[in-house]
Amino acid sequence: MNSGAGSIALGDAQFRREAAHALTTPLGSLLLQAELIEHLLRHGEVAKAQAAAGALVNDCEAFGHMLRDVFAAMSDMAEDGAVDADPRACLDAALDDLGETGVTIGYQGDAPRVALPSRALEALMRRVVVEATALGASMPRMIGVVAGATLRLSVHEENAPTAVLRDTPFEGPDGLNLWTARAIAARHGGTLFVPEDGTAVLEIVLPISARHLSQPDPVAPRRR
Repeated sequence: MNSGAGSIALGDAQFRREAAHALTTPLGSLLLQAELIEHLLRHGEVAKAQAAAGALVNDCEAFGHMLRDVFAAMSDMAEDGAVDADPRACLDAALDDLGETGVTIGYQGDAPRVALPSRALEALMRRVVVEATALGASMPRMIGVVAGATLRLSVHEENAPTAVLRDTPFEGPDGLNLWTARAIAARHGGTLFVPEDGTAVLEIVLPISARHLSQPDPVAPRRR
């Protein structure tokens, strides 16, 4: 489901409850598989036990990835610090961090400092890059436009599929990444949404930092 700007991020405690619930089913399945292997071995069915053990190893690996993703989301949402981040620099840092695993997103337009900690904005940008990569984008661009006291960042890509933003973090197999990006924005007074009209892959609206807003506009030189 594509969600609009009015969606509300979960609090820390609720997210932990959602995560625990999502992890319970696969963990229970792993325990049942272990019991099955023990049962097969007791009855001398070694070949079946070996096959079940192979499946268990694969499922343990998948569970480990899921657990890693949950802790990474919690870590990204907890990033804190001085709320004065450079969006262009944070996107560059995210791209450097992901290296060849992420598609390059070019930044265009306005880039005032925004009221997020730099590490939080880097985490948000990383997740935007991961999403664009997963959608198969080849030459995406992020366009910044100042609107009053906010910076609107829209991600564009020709013929790119529409991003899917879930209402809950564990709705669907790939919902956690973009949901976490929205949660980071929401924690700092912003939002992330997928435009209903398809004009952009996704959009982010962030508050501009107070320090930037307090700076006087540069005075244009007089013509002689």
